[in-house]
Amino acid sequence: MRTVLASSTLLLNLLFAANIASADQAEQMPDGNWRDPAPSAEAIKQLLADTKKNMVPLPAGTFDMGDWGAEVNGSGLPFDGSSDSKPVHKVTLSAFSIGKYPITMAEFDIFTAAQRLPRIAQSDVEQKRRKPRNPAGVNWQGAKDYCTWLAKQSGEPYDLPTEAQWEYAARGAGKRNLYPTNNGESQPGVNLASYEQRKSLGGLVEVGSFPPNPAGLHDFSNGISEWVRDWYDAGYYANSPVQDPAGPAKGSVHVYRGFAGSYSSAMSIKRWSRNNGDQHGTWTSFGKNKGDPDREVPYGKYAGVAGTAFRCALHTTH
Repeated sequence: MRTVLASSTLLLNLLFAANIASADQAEQMPDGNWRDPAPSAEAIKQLLADTKKNMVPLPAGTFDMGDWGAEVNGSGLPFDGSSDSKPVHKVTLSAFSIGKYPITMAEFDIFTAAQRLPRIAQSDVEQKRRKPRNPAGVNWQGAKDYCTWLAKQSGEPYDLPTEAQWEYAARGAGKRNLYPTNNGESQPGVNLASYEQRKSLGGLVEVGSFPPNPAGLHDFSNGISEWVRDWYDAGYYANSPVQDPAGPAKGSVHVYRGFAGSYSSAMSIKRWSRNNGDQHGTWTSFGKNKGDPDREVPYGKYAGVAGTAFRCALHTTH
């Protein structure tokens, strides 16, 4: 079931492992959070090279976005009972590229270290999820800032995918695939992680652990959801422009797509909304903080829901 990531990610994984293995390589900040040493120029260069290598180009195309169940079900019923995925509507997208995998912990740690920010997922509960190839669960701003940082470092137009790009990619370049898997079906334990597998691994599964969809893209519903660039509007599908829709001009919450707690929720057509997703308040670190075993440590800038990940897109062809 597993696929092997490019060997060039080894440098990132080694850096990640070194950072979490030795606290003396990291700096404890005044608030109790830990910050990794600034990455070398070589580590950033390798991250940019790996990112570009793992971008999958998708051709321009037109597809039916949303729930087309009423058109194919003999009963006339939709696949999804929510009004959010309706009406089905034509969308035409320009060619773009999108990441083969969600951004991993190892990759996001390079970003936070370069920005001199604390690590994500530091709480006692989240430590078991801090594995280099696990998807990085962050708030929307963290996802947006990471892709923007990539763009600045590389000179390439990286950004979060739009919701339309995400659905087009998840469905294997706009095919009518109900699930974003290799065969369009949901087969827990075969083409996406089962509940038992996720539980045994601490809640998250390493990227690339299951077969890609027909476009060569992994993990769209492998126990995680993903942020997209768009603001959310319940009625947006009824008014969406045909050419390269980018969502409403403003809003109060953002769209996220993918898995949201049950296998039926992993359908490629379902959509969700959430505020920025950041965690507020503090977590208690026991016996780790300079003479204060019960110190309350604030969540970092990008702390978010562990299962809400993201991937970046290139919005022009190269």
